[in-house]
Amino acid sequence: MSDVHVKNYTLLQNYCEKAISQLSGECIERFKKTKDEYSRIKLLYEAATSIPITILELNGKTLKNSLERKIEGNSYFAKKDYINALKCYNDGIIKCPQNSVESRELLTILISNRSATFFALNEYKKVLNDIDYLVEIGNYPAHLNYKIWIRKAKCYHALKNENLASEACDEALKSLKFSKLDKKSIRTITQDIEKTKQTKLTLVLKHELVIAEDPEIFEGSKEYIAAHPNISFERDTYQGRYAVANGDIETGTIILEENAHGAVVDTEHALTNCQNCFLSVEQPIACSTCANVIFCSTICERLANRGYHKVECPFQESLFKSGASVNCFLALRIITQKHYSYFNDKKNRLKDYLNDNCQKTAIKKKIYRYDDYDNVFFLCRNEHLRNKEELIHFSFMSIYLLRLLKLGRYFPFKTDDKVLREEEIYFGSLILRHLQILQFNAHEVSELRNLPNSSEIQDVMNKYENASTGAAIYPTLALFNHSCDPSIVRYNIKSKMVVRTIKPVKKGDIIYENYGPLYTTMPLRERQVTLKNNYWFECLCIPCVEMWPKFDEMTDKQIRIPCKTEKCPYVHITKLEDNPFFTCEYCHKVNSIMSNLKGLMVLDTILPEAENLFCSEQLKSAMEKFLQGLNILFEYTRSPHPEIIKVQQRIRNCMIHMGNKRYNYKFDI
Repeated sequence: MSDVHVKNYTLLQNYCEKAISQLSGECIERFKKTKDEYSRIKLLYEAATSIPITILELNGKTLKNSLERKIEGNSYFAKKDYINALKCYNDGIIKCPQNSVESRELLTILISNRSATFFALNEYKKVLNDIDYLVEIGNYPAHLNYKIWIRKAKCYHALKNENLASEACDEALKSLKFSKLDKKSIRTITQDIEKTKQTKLTLVLKHELVIAEDPEIFEGSKEYIAAHPNISFERDTYQGRYAVANGDIETGTIILEENAHGAVVDTEHALTNCQNCFLSVEQPIACSTCANVIFCSTICERLANRGYHKVECPFQESLFKSGASVNCFLALRIITQKHYSYFNDKKNRLKDYLNDNCQKTAIKKKIYRYDDYDNVFFLCRNEHLRNKEELIHFSFMSIYLLRLLKLGRYFPFKTDDKVLREEEIYFGSLILRHLQILQFNAHEVSELRNLPNSSEIQDVMNKYENASTGAAIYPTLALFNHSCDPSIVRYNIKSKMVVRTIKPVKKGDIIYENYGPLYTTMPLRERQVTLKNNYWFECLCIPCVEMWPKFDEMTDKQIRIPCKTEKCPYVHITKLEDNPFFTCEYCHKVNSIMSNLKGLMVLDTILPEAENLFCSEQLKSAMEKFLQGLNILFEYTRSPHPEIIKVQQRIRNCMIHMGNKRYNYKFDI
């Protein structure tokens, strides 16, 4: 299920509403009688072409703006305001055209100036990356090459690679003959280069925050390769498909590692995060033909432009300005990331399933993979609950996206915006199905970032947030159902999703994730309304049924003690000063709470140790201690309990620090 809520579509929403208002009563009645996606796309296509699509020739790139940003950046650099200098150079690089010798030369100068700024900040690896970038562009002025080689030599010195530093010095000397300097200046620089070659520089390397993938090796099951071997997926008429443990699973275990079937960076982060891998970017690589997306490396840029971005680039700015939701982007990306023939080859097999009344069962595979489109195609979309008025709106959006595909030259044949070919109806039908699936199955891709003025905030919980940067579809994770007291924590490494348990899971337990509402922070009524409105179901999880209190309504003087009879479900609620004995109301056995209280006393040592490790940034060790404490809590007491919530929150903090972080994130306690 999804944690990406459908947002207002602003301009596109308005155009859709206007187009719908102009439909005749007869057309609406005909639509209500349609039974498949083909008929809906075909019926409304002509009316939907009234929604305008504007393709801008320059696509956000202008030589004038780039030159202005270079001049502004140089001004900041001269004042040693390197942060603003970087902003100007980055903006100039993104907006600089690459369609002429003049524009590519300006681009390389901007990149060179950015490398000089990184050098001033002791970011030597970034300097070398930029030098490689401008060499790849290939139009850097020959008379300035000596500067690049000198800078390169100094970086290699700082990185203690004397062989490469010496080679760079030699290249700098060779390049001087192409400079426009007078003889005196050349002689002075030659002496400086020789001196640099002889000197062993001792420079301070800047500490870099590295996003390190979790060192644990994950192995999935034979059938569901993204899921832990102790997880199965079952189905019933009320819950649909859901995850269940077929063996005990320890707290903190990675139970799912899944690459995205499709993923998109949202509009807000299109110029801060790599469009291909989602990493936060301080040193953007520009698209050669548009100023609407960025990449973290030339590798990601090539991968994107050989695939989906080659199609999306011509209309990317129009799509952003339309105000379309991230789900619209993702519905389209699922198509653009694959060649036309990939979907066309599936046409005969999938066409029948595009009928709402199709009685055929979903295609069952021996191996359930993230990259198998069938596993996305057959995800829940609640078609039996969807009204036709909403489908009209979804159909108009699907046709708008289909028209963008045509403008992006996705199809291997000549297209006309006013003419709908039979082959195009099929792709419009797929997009319409995607929009319905994503409403309930898309997930956010997120990164950790500091909140404004975090250094002034006392409460560590409020110093940072795990913020959304886009959306993705994970076919295996989409099979997990919701609880307001979830079994798991999830975080992203690039666009990959990692899921860990946040409580002990016993054989036979359903493994729940969370779609947004938590019992600890949101009142019961509000949770029920939110889930009903967004996901169309009434939540019957234990916190909802038993009406658990919120965290701020709890007291640590009251604990819940489980009956000691094996498999007895009874939990006794007691205060510390109450009678230390109780009789189980379910099995009638007399229980003592003394052993529970004695067991819980160990936490007085474990939790302070864990907190000290956390505050000293030893997060892996801290997590191990917190997990030890949580297991003790679950052994001797039961939720809801404020101490369980606090420990789980600390574990969550440790876990999400293993995932994506904004490039300038600082762990600040």
